[in-house]
Amino acid sequence: MLIRFVVSNFMSFKDETEFNMLPAKGNGSRQLTNHIKKTKSGIEVLKTAAIYGANASGKSNLIKAIEFLKELVVFKPDEHLIPQSKRFRLDNAYKLKPSTFRIECYYNKLHFDYGVEIKKGKISQEWLYIIDSVKTGKDHLLYERKENKIKFGDYFKTKKVNLDYIETFLKKELKEDYSVLHLLYSRVDGTNIFDEIYDSFLWMKIVTPTSRSSHYMESLTDDLESKKFAEEILSKTNTGIENIVIKEIDADSFFSYENRDEKNELIDDLESALEKDPKSKISFYNGKNFHTIRKDKKKYLVTILKTKHFFSDNLFDFNEESDGTNRLFELIPAFEEMNACDNSVYLIDELERSMHPILAKEILRFFTKKSKSNSQLIFTTHESHLLDDEILRRDEIWFTEKKSDGSTEFYPLSNFNPRGDKVLERGYLEGRYGGIPFLGDFSKLIIEENPL
Repeated sequence: MLIRFVVSNFMSFKDETEFNMLPAKGNGSRQLTNHIKKTKSGIEVLKTAAIYGANASGKSNLIKAIEFLKELVVFKPDEHLIPQSKRFRLDNAYKLKPSTFRIECYYNKLHFDYGVEIKKGKISQEWLYIIDSVKTGKDHLLYERKENKIKFGDYFKTKKVNLDYIETFLKKELKEDYSVLHLLYSRVDGTNIFDEIYDSFLWMKIVTPTSRSSHYMESLTDDLESKKFAEEILSKTNTGIENIVIKEIDADSFFSYENRDEKNELIDDLESALEKDPKSKISFYNGKNFHTIRKDKKKYLVTILKTKHFFSDNLFDFNEESDGTNRLFELIPAFEEMNACDNSVYLIDELERSMHPILAKEILRFFTKKSKSNSQLIFTTHESHLLDDEILRRDEIWFTEKKSDGSTEFYPLSNFNPRGDKVLERGYLEGRYGGIPFLGDFSKLIIEENPL
């Protein structure tokens, strides 16, 4: 579970800017108490956050900042870390200042605090702490990095860990743009703590307006529960879809003559995968549809998804469905995982894109009412209909605002402490809480008429 994230000098974030999933005190704090989960370390964490703000206010940049930190941990960098174009560019003094990222999470009963500082494309500082108790302030330093010098903390005094080996390994392999946490994954005997913390980043899933879940096709074809869940969502949200029908056709019939190169590449990839796993499939995207290709004896078969609507025996391709239905279908694997798994953190940019406001509200209501897991949903939106205190707590509603210097600031609705009888949507649209665009007078725009 994401507890806190702090970022500075990255995109529209200038000085340290904090976003957190901590419950507020005061008005509204007793509302929807099932949205609060308590960790073993003694901290309460919220399950949901909705982030509102005008265009270009920095909503999406929060997700990009978390994604950057995730990729720094999970992957080896393939480009300069935080070039000047990714720093706060509206103040020249920040071109040479460091960028910082700090994240506090709870995963598999581990409460950890991880941070990095990046200066001139190099990791200048990195640290990792384990927090035993928030109440007593008891924590343990795992390691601290300054430039390429690593100091391990007292946590390992009681563990059977060969620190000499780790230090020798890091001295040889650590580069100025590699994170220590990335290098220590699957490298340390005697403790799995680094692997656990690394895995927590894998459970942070980013969904953008153009995201496609290619592996979901495999899940639908192999797992009847996934198919049933998707059909239930599509049916209950009044898309008109009754069932998802899965068909298979010969690859030669699916691919036209002009697409034979694509077919051959997929078959090559499939054959390579089959050498490792004889049940392998390859997912691919074609137009508006996802497909899989598999081998059955000597034939290659392509899976096609069709939809069957109520009151009709005709079958439809997904590219014949509305953009809203397709967006809903793209989000279903996220909601299925959040419903079934305990550790997922989904960050969805523009949750409501292409969807009717009532449909977006119902899919959010489904998660907040039905999900019993510890998974979290954090999303950006412009949709004011979601401002409903029967679905979201007031400390689960955040606003972004562009300050006078062009930087982004975050604040929760609970800062305003609105009365319980106030209609949140109306207050938001009237600008009481910020997070809306301030527009000029469009009536003064001069539009020249073209002479006939």
